[in-house]
Amino acid sequence: MKFKLIAAGICALALGACGDGTQNPDVLKGLNFVSAQPGVDITISFDPTEMRVYGGVVNRYNGAYTADGDNIKFDGFASTMMMGAPEAMETEQEYFQFMPTVEKYTLADGKLTLIANDGKEIIFTQVETLPEQQNEQPAEQPADAPAPAETAEQQPAK
Repeated sequence: MKFKLIAAGICALALGACGDGTQNPDVLKGLNFVSAQPGVDITISFDPTEMRVYGGVVNRYNGAYTADGDNIKFDGFASTMMMGAPEAMETEQEYFQFMPTVEKYTLADGKLTLIANDGKEIIFTQVETLPEQQNEQPAEQPADAPAPAETAEQQPAK
């Protein structure tokens, strides 16, 4: 009898350690991803504090999302309205049509897979910073570089 109880206890512990396999949406917060697509890279960044995403294709975009377990829903996207190369614009149009149909996601080994209700997927790779964020960083000045000249507004009154 003791053997059966010990075996049952070990099985319960093993099953508990496995978890139910659902995703934790909080782990998305603050993460950045890139997906190489025809003519353009698609970027997506999850806000660290709010249920919002930001990113870029040809145009920059932002919007809201909701997530529960491995379910995710994007809506309310707004974007800039610049023109780009035809292939890149086609990719962007397909992406913006795809995002409202996304129902599920997986996040494993630095890969984010967004899965639409028709089974289509886009796979993103996690990155530290998005390419456009790298371009926005102020250039570092060499230590021996002179300080920028003061403008008329910054100069002390004489």
